[in-house]
Amino acid sequence: MNTAIPKANPSVVHLLSSSGVERQIRRGKAVLRELKAALEDLEDRRELAAVKKRNAGKPGTSLRQAAKELGL
Repeated sequence: MNTAIPKANPSVVHLLSSSGVERQIRRGKAVLRELKAALEDLEDRRELAAVKKRNAGKPGTSLRQAAKELGL
């Protein structure tokens, strides 16, 4: 029976160090922020597509008329 303890892989030890864990957490949070922004953009695009479909064929309002109605 071999009772020798294998040497730890340096990359694994680094990931388990507190600085390695903190770095992973910061990177994970950054990835989550990027994913959240991308998801919000996709939801906006879906909503815009639905509005365009719902309003297809309806007369629009010119920018000049909209500005006048808003008092701009």
